[in-house]
Amino acid sequence: MELKEQTTEVKPLSEIPEGKTIKVVQIEGGRGLKCRLEGLGIYPGQTIKVLRNKWGPVLVESMGRKIAIGRGQANKILVEEIE
Repeated sequence: MELKEQTTEVKPLSEIPEGKTIKVVQIEGGRGLKCRLEGLGIYPGQTIKVLRNKWGPVLVESMGRKIAIGRGQANKILVEEIE
């Protein structure tokens, strides 16, 4: 019996469709951005859900809070889909 290895693709948050649950893998920003996002509950290892990603800021839910993240910042948050 062979076990298939699942490869997870890491993408910027700005490319994740609405309704997906994701895990933050890495934040490619400076200390200021990392501290700001951490204060909002977005840090590597955290699971979040994408609520809206059509135009304007990306709206996510983290730890029961809705958070709007600008497109520039969303491009710096690398995530993998888990659902």
